[in-house]
Amino acid sequence: MSGPGEPILFVNGQILSVGFTALAGVPIVKRGDDLLSIVLTALERSDEQLRDGDILVIAQKIVSKAEGRLVSLADVTPSSRAEKLALEVNKDPRLVELILQESTEVVRARRDVLVVAHRLGFVLANAGIDQSNIEHGHTGDMALLLPSDPDATCEALCAALKTHTGTDVAVIINDSHGRAFRNGVVGVALGVSGLTALTNLRGTLDLFSRSLRHTEVGTADEIASAASLLMGQGAEGRPIVLARGLPASRSKGRASDLVRAKELDLFRTPAPRWPSAGDINLLLGQRSIRCYSDEHIPDQLLEEVIRAATYAPSAHNRQPWRFAIIKTAGAKSRLAQAMGDRLRIDRTSDGDPPMIIDADVARSIRRITNSPVGIVVCMTMEDMDHYVDAARASAEHQMAVQSTAMAMQNLLLAAHALELGASILCAPLFCPDTVRASLELPSQWEPQSLITLGWPDVPGKLFQRRALADVVRVIND
Repeated sequence: MSGPGEPILFVNGQILSVGFTALAGVPIVKRGDDLLSIVLTALERSDEQLRDGDILVIAQKIVSKAEGRLVSLADVTPSSRAEKLALEVNKDPRLVELILQESTEVVRARRDVLVVAHRLGFVLANAGIDQSNIEHGHTGDMALLLPSDPDATCEALCAALKTHTGTDVAVIINDSHGRAFRNGVVGVALGVSGLTALTNLRGTLDLFSRSLRHTEVGTADEIASAASLLMGQGAEGRPIVLARGLPASRSKGRASDLVRAKELDLFRTPAPRWPSAGDINLLLGQRSIRCYSDEHIPDQLLEEVIRAATYAPSAHNRQPWRFAIIKTAGAKSRLAQAMGDRLRIDRTSDGDPPMIIDADVARSIRRITNSPVGIVVCMTMEDMDHYVDAARASAEHQMAVQSTAMAMQNLLLAAHALELGASILCAPLFCPDTVRASLELPSQWEPQSLITLGWPDVPGKLFQRRALADVVRVIND
């Protein structure tokens, strides 16, 4: 309880008293329990009344339980990718499957360690999935996932507390995370509402009137960490802490403000360096993959692949590439059938045997419909230069085609680097109008290829390459 010995804070030369109180009487929370009722009851049992400016810090675990985020591993079927990774990290394949479903990227993996980028943006071990302090029942195999949207939960609870108590308070959902380069876990904010999560001190003055240039304070994390000291990590049973007297700004902050963008992360994005043998092997190891598992590709992973494509060089930096992403069964079937019908017409006019045509059409339809994702790569002349003479106009068109081809290569290599499989079909070049009509693409988009994408079900085949002597001519004079 806060009292005469409570901590003090110096702010602008003034001494402020700060109190942290672990609320009493919080029951074991179960699926569907009302967090508002739990908080109000705990306040009453602790003989506390909310005041404007108070901050409630709530342990992630009771929020996840109330939201029904408890999963039985018996109901989880691990994918082939999860089973392979589970062997590497020495974990239950079913748990690894849950981790992958909750994540967008595997950041580090080794025996007993699996660090991922959670779909909420946090980089943490095991996607925050925990098996401690939960009811396991007779199976002994339960796992608790992080809340679906912690910021939204905090916002809703703030509004409910305002309605029931008439006070303006802030809410933080905290959790315990490990830290790179440091031992031990500390409390961090998973969800925030009612206060500034990230305080920008740039432009303010220090004690010697020097303007701060880079300082940002993870205010919500600091409060979450302080509350964790009272909550404990074991059987303490103190999941709600009332913080009072903190001089935090009351803006509309969110925990997502605390997540550093990946492109600014120096530790996940290596600094520029000379290529290594591993880099070359990435190029040499890329294969065409035509057989995929039915495992879902996270949207953020798909976005990474497309972003890599857009970093290709292009003529005049006009970036003439365009991408149509196909994920639904209906769209894939519609495109496959339209292209199959056009293939049948063309092959029939060539005089090919009907049996051969039927087999080729069926194979084409299977390749499109059996892939988890299809990407139609198109090119447009909208932003390219325009010439009145045919020769330069043709060269400009060819420059746009070359630029788009480089984007396609980037896309294929990015997929391979992320352990996805991909295969490129150039068939859209033979029926661009059919592809455009099937997918209702803009008339300016010129289809160049269809790239199928998914998690590999079987490894790709290595084809023999021509000897360098056959394809290289060195000019010495």
